[in-house]
Formats: sequence, structure tokens, C-alpha cells
Amino acid sequence: MTRVTYEQLASAPELASLALLETALDITGVALAAAWPELHDYALAREHPEPRAALDILHCASHLLASVNHYRLLLATAEARELDFPF
Repeated sequence: MTRVTYEQLASAPELASLALLETALDITGVALAAAWPELHDYALAREHPEPRAALDILHCASHLLASVNHYRLLLATAEARELDFPF
């Protein structure tokens, strides 16, 4: 999980919701692992529909987290936002 600083929020307020999303996905992963210990054995987890669905959620969550990290990287290396409206 990434801790967002005040300075980062001032320049990119969307980072607050992304930090919340990242935390929610982390909690989801821990809860699914606790509910379905067989997730650690991929072959066993694929045999039943519930743990298979849990694996699908974890797979989608990993892609979403990768997208969030990619966005953060692009934001960190971007020039000043030229399209922002001066509120």
C-alpha cells in the first residue's frame, strides 16, 4: 500500500481514491485467502466453483493494482498538468 502525502493530494487529488481502492483490494485478498485456504493450491482451488471465483477476483484485482501503479508512475514522471482547470 502506498501512503499518500498532503503534497501529492494537493497536486493530484485522485490519489486519495486510488489509495482507498488499493487498500480495499488488499483487504479483499486477505479475506478471500482466509475464507478459502485452498487458494494456495491452485489445482485444488480450480476444482470447485467458489474458490475458482475467488481466484478470478484475485486475478482481476492484480490487474487493477498494476493499472493503479502504472498510473502513479506516469503521474510521478509527468510534466505539470496543462489541462487542469484553475479552481
